[in-house]
Amino acid sequence: MPNYNLIIIGAGPAGLGCGCEAVNRGLRPLVLEQDTVVGGIARTTMFQGYRLDVGPHRFFTKESQIAQVWHNMLGDDFLPRSRLTRIYYNERLFEYPVKLIDVLRKLGIAQSLLVLSSYIQARISPIAEPLNFEQWVTNQFGRRLYELFFKTYTEKVWGMPCDQISADWAAQRIKSLSLGEALKNALGISHRRHTSLIEQF
Repeated sequence: MPNYNLIIIGAGPAGLGCGCEAVNRGLRPLVLEQDTVVGGIARTTMFQGYRLDVGPHRFFTKESQIAQVWHNMLGDDFLPRSRLTRIYYNERLFEYPVKLIDVLRKLGIAQSLLVLSSYIQARISPIAEPLNFEQWVTNQFGRRLYELFFKTYTEKVWGMPCDQISADWAAQRIKSLSLGEALKNALGISHRRHTSLIEQF
């Protein structure tokens, strides 16, 4: 066995990128992956003769240094692509990233009132120090909207319960809801686009 001096868990984009950077710095990394293929949720898989993206996911980072690593590795293969994504829920298609006005319009009056009531309650009495994804999202959007959209989607994509995902991870990837801005958009007061609940996910 080689003498590894770094162990990396997961062979998704983050793990592979970390491994490449480690090699460039003279280290000998061991990348561990529980699946039989690499790529994580960014991989393309074969299904009945068709190529399917596990995502769709956009590459996202707030660190310009990390973005540059991937630009350097992929070069001309790092291609920009537009996407049109929808969430199918209760026989309706909701915009994704989720937008408050679209959600309220398609959920109906009763469900919308429950969402707004839950949101207001969360803003009045938030969890003092949210420790996980579930608590952070509930603080930001209310329990009702968390259960409708965030919980099932997140657990399906990431393969783990929301109470086991760090609150810091949620804060980095999800944009907070501005109810005032959303109402301005609904009334035509603001020229900005509707506030996105999920900026990058």
